[in-house]
Amino acid sequence: MFEPGAAPTRCMHLDMDTFFVSVERLLDPALNGRPVIVGGTPYQRGVVAGCSREARRYGVHSAMPLRQAYELCPQAVFLHPSFTHYAEYSDRVSELLEDFVPVMEKASIDEFYLDLSGCGRILGNEESWGVRVKHTILGELRLPLTYGIARNKLVAKVATNVGKRAGDMRVPEGREADFLAPHPIRIMPGIGEVMERDLLNMGIPFIGSIAALSLRLFTNMYGRVGRTLHEHSRGIDHAPILPYRRQKTLSAEHTFNEDVLDPRAMEAALKQLAARVGRDLRERGFLTRTVTLKLRYADFITATKTLHCDYTNADHTLYGIAERLFRALYTRRVRVRLLGIGTSDLIDDYGQLFLFSEEEEKSDSLYAGLDDIRRRFGKHAITYGSVLEQRQEAGRRTQDAGGVVV
Repeated sequence: MFEPGAAPTRCMHLDMDTFFVSVERLLDPALNGRPVIVGGTPYQRGVVAGCSREARRYGVHSAMPLRQAYELCPQAVFLHPSFTHYAEYSDRVSELLEDFVPVMEKASIDEFYLDLSGCGRILGNEESWGVRVKHTILGELRLPLTYGIARNKLVAKVATNVGKRAGDMRVPEGREADFLAPHPIRIMPGIGEVMERDLLNMGIPFIGSIAALSLRLFTNMYGRVGRTLHEHSRGIDHAPILPYRRQKTLSAEHTFNEDVLDPRAMEAALKQLAARVGRDLRERGFLTRTVTLKLRYADFITATKTLHCDYTNADHTLYGIAERLFRALYTRRVRVRLLGIGTSDLIDDYGQLFLFSEEEEKSDSLYAGLDDIRRRFGKHAITYGSVLEQRQEAGRRTQDAGGVVV
């Protein structure tokens, strides 16, 4: 029986092979067999987000500066990232995997963990079941992948990394330490360049070399991280598989204190709603491609209208769409009781992986700053001038009527 938050007893790790390039080749089959580098043009600032095996033969790898990649492989096809397509295909992989097991974790745009604990009767032989998963994704989406199956997430991930060269791997129960021992330390998750350099200087080139030394040595050097490092070297990992649940919609509504007829009041409400929805999308790491406006008149008749757009979570874009929908939807000269903005067709926002245009970078930085101010000083710390004017006008009306402004 699966317990939320518990470490798996058997785990499958999947890594999509050259995912960005694979998607690009689905979009343009002419790229098949050619060296492809995803990240931008050779002469712009930025790094390689992904590259094909043909490009790797020339020494190109992820995170390499684009200019250096061009020097190594000038004949490669350089592409700007097709962000929305990558996210869409990633979600389609997620949907297929959710049909196979009850618990699946989406670790990144191209990396997944499946909890196989207690699924033996359903799955049968692990190896043949893994092949079936792979063939399903390859057959339905035409996306290649490599997988590893082991007792826990760490060993399964290492098995996948080894499998990139040796083929899909399954580590038998109780053989975790033996499997890890001969592999170089850099292949183990959590060991970066600095730690690798430290360990190599100490004469520790292999994972088994860490396991052979005392726990105290590593706790003295790295504290709690050293303890984890030593446990990992022996194939011990207590990390749980975190269930992935895809949110389908996100919305916000505003009910006026008094039914309104003033277009300026409705415009101010739409700006507030767009800001709320935009902030919520960004905080949850989503983009949306479908915006719906809800309008309820004073007589409780409700109308809605929907518009599709390029994926976004920017306040100004959401407001622009909502304004267009409002102009098309508000057809009765009747006071308005409620306005709402809803979003659907949500995908995870992996934009931080890619190089955006200068304008997009400025926009992202602006909203990141605004969101930070609101987190620190409250959601009303920043607002539109037109919204503030409407609040002040409402306050004056309340005073004129003998009320009190709160």
